Formats: sequence, structure tokens, C-alpha cells
Amino acid sequence: MMKLVSLLFFREIKKSYFIIILAIILITSFVVNYLSYNHYENDNELINIQSKLNEEEFLKLYPNGNYKRYIELYDNYINEVIKATKLNNYKTFNNLYSFDTIYQFQVFLSIISIIIGSSLLMNELKYGTIKHFLVKKYSRFKIYLDFFLTVVLLVMLINLFLFISYTFSMVCVDKSLDLFNITKSVILNDEVININYYYLTFTRFLTNSLPIIFVGILSFFISLVLSNKVLSMSLMFFLNVFGLAIFQWLLNFDISFLMYSFLPYLDYTIFNDRLSLVEFNMQFGTNLSLFNGNLLLFVYAILGFVISSLIFLKKDIN
Repeated sequence: MMKLVSLLFFREIKKSYFIIILAIILITSFVVNYLSYNHYENDNELINIQSKLNEEEFLKLYPNGNYKRYIELYDNYINEVIKATKLNNYKTFNNLYSFDTIYQFQVFLSIISIIIGSSLLMNELKYGTIKHFLVKKYSRFKIYLDFFLTVVLLVMLINLFLFISYTFSMVCVDKSLDLFNITKSVILNDEVININYYYLTFTRFLTNSLPIIFVGILSFFISLVLSNKVLSMSLMFFLNVFGLAIFQWLLNFDISFLMYSFLPYLDYTIFNDRLSLVEFNMQFGTNLSLFNGNLLLFVYAILGFVISSLIFLKKDIN
């Protein structure tokens, strides 16, 4: 079953464009770490607590906000402030190392993900090479499924390569392996505990990879529906850059059901600052969360897979 996937995957990673992408990621990792080494800001910072607004004050600031929802979430906000204060007063993080910049860098991988997702199957259809697989007695669904899996694997590979190259460059710049022994304070069950920083970063990085993988497969679906990779790229670039801004703008018109769309979850860096997220939910009456994001992206991915596979099964392949 995986023979076609392996063929497609290894064919793509041998192409010059893919090798260039990996080289750019590696070089950029070294440059960023070399310039940033030992110049990170201290984790300790003052936290300003927002006083609870009455209904009149709230509606003056947020005319289309949900005051009842604001009151419900205010306690959550205070709890997050307490946790952040406890962490900042408990222990100063060794700021010689930091993966903070990797999450911003990771967002740009969405561009590569869009290009891969929009181009992979469309190029095969454009040059008629899909016929070759049909002649080999591969079913249409298997061809579709294997191209889909190849997109996922390629995007995952690029993400993992970024993390590995970032780690490698950080170790080389510091000329030691101390990175793997650093601990960072976190709140768990209302207690401050120390967790290995590298492990914590890796799990967070993997979580932030989910929307990038989703962007790739969504581009794959849209390119098939539109039968045009340029239109698919253009649409996905627009959604990827302005998705969250569009979501926030539409919230001003009380279109809150969009919180159940994929628009606010195309970039998980919004979850890197829990306090800001709670403030956002409190102000707009939304319930954005990592759990909801993972669930919604999974549901939309399955829905898109079903619809686009049906389109491919009926598609006229000349």
C-alpha cells in the first residue's frame, strides 16, 4: 500500500526546490541563533491586572461584546494572572537559550506547506502523469489517498527539519550540550514544578505544527476543487495571512459562530500567551482553546478529505 507514497515522497525530497528549502531553513537557523545568542529578555516582567468593568464600561469599549460571557471569563483571567505572577516570582529562566523565535519562524513554513499542497497533485494532472498510475492498476482512491499522505509527510518533514536544525545551530553556537539539561518552571495542578525545557519546547513545537499541516492539506483539497493550483495558492495565502484578522473583524458584527470555523486556528502562536488568549475570549465572548482548535481542524480535515476524494473519483483525467 505504501509503495506509491514512498515513490512520491522520495521523488519530491530529491528535487532541487526541496533541497533549497531545507538549506534555507538550516542557514536561517544558524543566523538567528548566532545573532540572538545571550541577548534574550528576562522572563520576569510586570503584569498589569485589568480591573473588572461594569456593563456600561464594557460596552463602551466593546460595543458588540458579550458582557455575560465577559463576567464568566473574568475569574479565568484572574487565575491566569496569578499563575503568571507566581511563575515570575518563583524562578528566573536561564535566558542563554530560547526557542521563542522558532515559533515565528515556524509560521513561515505555512507558505511552503501551501505551495506543496496546491502543486503536488495539480502538477501530475497538468502533465498527464496520473494516467501512468492508472495504467499501473492503482485505483483512483488509492492514488488520491497516497498523494494526500505524501503532502502530510512532506510538511511534517519540513517542520521536523526546522526543529532539528534549530537545535543543532543552538548547540554549535554555545559549543555545549547544556541546552538539554535546562529546566523551566511551569504551573501544574496549581503547583510550580520544573520541567525539562527541551522536552517542553518540542511538545509545544509539535502542537504548533498541526495548523501548518492543516494548511497544506486544505490547499490540497482546494486545488482539487478549483482544479487550479494558482487560485488555490492565492486563496490560501490570503486566508493564512488575514484569517485571524478577518475573524476578529467579523466578531464586531456579532458573527460569533465563526469561532467554530478554522479561521482562528490557522496559526497556533495565539496560544503561546495564555493570558492574552483569556483576555481575547473575555472581550469578544469567544471560547478559543487548544482543545477546540485540534478538534475543529481534525473535523474540517476529514470533511475536506471526503468531499475532495469524491471530486477526484469523478474527475475527468485526460
